[in-house]
Amino acid sequence: MGFTVSSLTNYVDQTSTELLTALQFEGETAALANVISGVKSSKALQLLSTSPFPQDGTTCAFNASGDAAFTQRTLSTVPLKYQDSFCPRALETKWTQALLKKGQMYTEADLAKDVLDDVVKQIVRRNETLDWQGDTTAGDGYLNKYDGLIKIIKAASPVVATASTFNATNARAIVKNIILNIPAAQKGNPNVKIYMGYDAAEIYRQALMDANLYHVAVGSGDQKSIMAEGSVHEVVPVHGLDAMYLVTGNANRPCIFAMDFTRNVFLGVDMEGEEEDARLWVDGSDGETVKYSFRFRRGWQIAYGGEIVAYANS
Repeated sequence: MGFTVSSLTNYVDQTSTELLTALQFEGETAALANVISGVKSSKALQLLSTSPFPQDGTTCAFNASGDAAFTQRTLSTVPLKYQDSFCPRALETKWTQALLKKGQMYTEADLAKDVLDDVVKQIVRRNETLDWQGDTTAGDGYLNKYDGLIKIIKAASPVVATASTFNATNARAIVKNIILNIPAAQKGNPNVKIYMGYDAAEIYRQALMDANLYHVAVGSGDQKSIMAEGSVHEVVPVHGLDAMYLVTGNANRPCIFAMDFTRNVFLGVDMEGEEEDARLWVDGSDGETVKYSFRFRRGWQIAYGGEIVAYANS
């Protein structure tokens, strides 16, 4: 006699919630956005703009004036999945045997934590790039899953900064021009930050250092916590915009943005539906192959295109 477990479902890794959280929200850009959950397909963002009007208050008469306008923008999500399988026995004849426990009975727990951690890290990295550079019309299989912020912002008629060529010579002038083009109502708002790739941020940081404008500690290699010179606006590097400063002659591919993420940028996910799934298990057909499956929904939208400044190289 032995254990009878036929009525039980196969073991599902109990860290599924933690894995989904890591996959969805640990990317740099995702951590900045307003998250809207429960978006199984699309959801309307309800936007309100009021314009109260001052009146002469010397009389007792009541005169209604002003306006309250409702508008909508649609936040859509798409289903994504990552799946793969591993045979632990393939590790036995190489140095990788050190990753396996003693004995010949392997389970999903024997898939080295380092392997699973790296899988999650690489998916987060893919999501970060997609979040900015995604374009459903792209030929690249990594980028055509959903539209990212570059395409969405460009289609929403942002304020366009003067085109130039971003390099060590022009970096300071370009950032100054971006600040100049921030709409008057947004000027002085520290929540309006300037987003660019880490490579572009390093060029800008070095340009400040070369000009003896010590916005960061001397000798510091930190690309974060840099304030754009003469402003309250922080320069925020994100890996989703890496290498974008190298794109020239394409006004539809801006590489630097000034905007208020807290007011303007929304990430749509499901996280409550049946398609949200992070599993790690041993395949019941052979009892040895370890598989993982990550499913989730994801999509982006912005609220007010006219409050965003976009810079693209000439």
